[in-house]
Amino acid sequence: MAVTRTPAGNVRGLLLAAALKVLDGSGEKGLTVRAVATEAGVAPMGVYNHFESKTGLMTALVTEGFTQLQADIGGVVDTDPHIRLQRAGVAYRAFALRSPMLYRVMFSGVSKPEGDIAAAALGSLTEIIRYGQAAGTIRSGEPFDLTLQIWACVHGAVSLELDGSGPPGGQAHWKFIYQQTLDLISRGVAP
Repeated sequence: MAVTRTPAGNVRGLLLAAALKVLDGSGEKGLTVRAVATEAGVAPMGVYNHFESKTGLMTALVTEGFTQLQADIGGVVDTDPHIRLQRAGVAYRAFALRSPMLYRVMFSGVSKPEGDIAAAALGSLTEIIRYGQAAGTIRSGEPFDLTLQIWACVHGAVSLELDGSGPPGGQAHWKFIYQQTLDLISRGVAP
């Protein structure tokens, strides 16, 4: 029986998917080159060939996380600026809940993403702010300042939920609290 090799172009994606699975299952301390290689079904040297080191792997993983976050927020489309802002907030929380360990690593400062992808992810929210300002449903002001204020609110709420802080009640309660936070943001940025 002939052994088939994964095409080189697919190995990087396979390794990133394996790294995410290991990170979600074992946390940052469990994310080792050997664990990722085992999960991906490749030799550890395969990880080094694509990422040079564990640091390179973490950088790529964080970069991929911000790329996905940007796509999730930027992919929210609605002609109603209020609904667009609300859906972007829901997309932010969904991203964090989908991969809480990646979310934590992305914002921990331990690993920096490549290029300006983190700024681009925030830029997707800034574009939603500008859209709402042009429509007259979001107050005037520097759009990036409003972006940072909104991000501080949603990031804080999501982080509290992921950390298990606050009152008990499980995910359904936190979903309610988060929606109330989004409503508070909408009122706060209204003209």
